Amino acid sequence: MTSSLRKELWRTPDVLGFAAHWTWIWCVFWSSLFYAEGTLLGSSVPAGAAAGLAAIALEPLWVTSLLANVVTIAFLLLLSYARNPLSDVKSLPVLAAAFTALGTLAISHPSLVLTDGGAWAVYLAGSLLTGVGSGIVVVLWAELLASLGSQRTVNYSVVSLLIAAVAYLVISLLPIDMAQLTVVLLPLVSMGCFVHFKRSVPRPPRAMRNVRVREKPPVRMMVIAVFFGVSFGAMKGLIAPVDSEWIGVRDQLNIIAIAGGALAVFVTMSVYKMDFDHLTYQIALPLMAAGFLFLPLHEPWNVIGTAVHQFGYQYFYIVLWALWPVLAARGRVPTGWVVGWGLLSIQLGQFVGSIAASSALAFVQDDLGLAMLSAGIVFVILLIALFAMGSGSANTGWGFVKPMEEADATSDFEKAGTRLARRCRLSPREIEVFFLLAKGRNRAYIHEELVIGDETVKSHIKSIYRKTDVHSQQELIDLLERESGVEE
Repeated sequence: MTSSLRKELWRTPDVLGFAAHWTWIWCVFWSSLFYAEGTLLGSSVPAGAAAGLAAIALEPLWVTSLLANVVTIAFLLLLSYARNPLSDVKSLPVLAAAFTALGTLAISHPSLVLTDGGAWAVYLAGSLLTGVGSGIVVVLWAELLASLGSQRTVNYSVVSLLIAAVAYLVISLLPIDMAQLTVVLLPLVSMGCFVHFKRSVPRPPRAMRNVRVREKPPVRMMVIAVFFGVSFGAMKGLIAPVDSEWIGVRDQLNIIAIAGGALAVFVTMSVYKMDFDHLTYQIALPLMAAGFLFLPLHEPWNVIGTAVHQFGYQYFYIVLWALWPVLAARGRVPTGWVVGWGLLSIQLGQFVGSIAASSALAFVQDDLGLAMLSAGIVFVILLIALFAMGSGSANTGWGFVKPMEEADATSDFEKAGTRLARRCRLSPREIEVFFLLAKGRNRAYIHEELVIGDETVKSHIKSIYRKTDVHSQQELIDLLERESGVEE
């Protein structure tokens, strides 16, 4: 384990908060704790709804919650055009915790038993609440981590996922009532840690707050996110018919695959220094395609296939999160705006892919039909990967950027200064002046070192102070110290 990753382990409240969010997702959507098909698909479900759900062969919780999630993220994206950072809206963490906890309680099995004939309505309301609440939670965490830069985003993601994997296994061993109550409390833990973490992260300068965004959406990133989301949704739709005795094994393998994907992305980014395009098209896409190859086979191979696909998808998901800080810095836009477009694209892709694939199952009569459907999906995935890598896109734009290039800086001072300079939109010359000021150099020294006029130095210093929202050299040094973690 590298020193940078080991350092994040010591930030226990911050890591546990993000880990609590991941644990909640896995317990709710990748375990049998909250899927009550027997209760819901009985007499308590309206006939029309039961027929519709049977036709698409998807869990009501997944479909309803995901749709609410997409709508919530779309609303937060619109809000981010004028109100940023979104974490400054003090009611959002409270609403996120309350909605997600109440929704989780509503979809628990004891709630359904107590409500008798109203089980369907309670379950539907709970699904909607979990979708709304979890949408707010993931946007807030993504915005906060993106403001820290790619390296720390990856570090936090990897450590949190490993902790979440252990927590998931522990919760799965508890009695169902205790397990469900524990999961209900996870959103409260997540948002409580988020509020604590937020206090230690330097706020953007005043000039960067509540900026009205006028940039065009990041179309290329959105297209990639939609494609991966559709692929994941298709796998979700196609694995719905897995025999009940294999569901537990499948879910356990998926958690192991997610943790493995997190470690793999850390290694390829940190050790091999791969760029975004190669991380996406050379590793993630082939892994996801390989998962579909196993689907037409019988257990255990189709179950292994879902785990392989999950490995590739989780790998890409962390790559996507590492990309957002780069896009925000290059476009000089709020991180919440970039995050909003990314999350909306991938979640919308999941929804569309789930519905499309599960609906297609209605026309698949045998293993041969499933094999042909899987082969078609594999062909499309590999065709896109070959086209993307052969088009030369890896040599231009952000695809050529290595997300861990920040780690090449020689000290925490340089890393923190680079993050701060990007966030405050300093020009290349202002960055040079900024680092000299942060080292305690005076105007005369800067004038001689950079061979520029004294009035030019004064102009750069004035601009730096304005962009970083400080009023003196000492305040600038203090700001950089907080950024580098000296006072954390």
